[in-house]
Amino acid sequence: MNDKFEHMWKVQELQNKAVKLDIQGWLKDEVFTWNWWVLLALLIIPWLIWFKYADRRRMLEILLFGALVVIITTSLDTVGNEIGLWVYPTQLIPLSNEAIEFDHSIVAVGFMLLYQYFRTWKTFVIALIFMAAIFSFIGEPLCHLLEAVLYIKWSYFYSFVYYITIGILIKAIVGKLKRMYVQ
Repeated sequence: MNDKFEHMWKVQELQNKAVKLDIQGWLKDEVFTWNWWVLLALLIIPWLIWFKYADRRRMLEILLFGALVVIITTSLDTVGNEIGLWVYPTQLIPLSNEAIEFDHSIVAVGFMLLYQYFRTWKTFVIALIFMAAIFSFIGEPLCHLLEAVLYIKWSYFYSFVYYITIGILIKAIVGKLKRMYVQ
């Protein structure tokens, strides 16, 4: 066997061991703890709110906006976790490098509701700044207290800028797509 395959085999063996340790630790220390139940609630409750208040006439457009938020947020969350910017001490499910309750629920639903209710650029940006401040300077410190996230090389201010940036970027993308395809 050549060196490349031998190296890949060693990496695969280490990954298998890490998976087993992750599952064992999750079963022993995380699942069904009060932190875990909070994360489960944070995954479910925002979607219940969204289903109640979603504008059914604009559902496809709003879901496109939310899907782009989920894709970007999950991708960047995975990268940030992998390079050591933050870690998630309590996870809803094992073997996940991102916090799905945030990326796929709180953040996505928050952005979709923002997009739905604030249709002009001016009102959207004002509301976006307000939401980014709440997420970054209230929500994230609270998540730190709940042991849902631990920042290593990240700050709440970076998150504030991030939320504003992706909100503006995704609104621009969805607006461009609407102009191209909706008559």
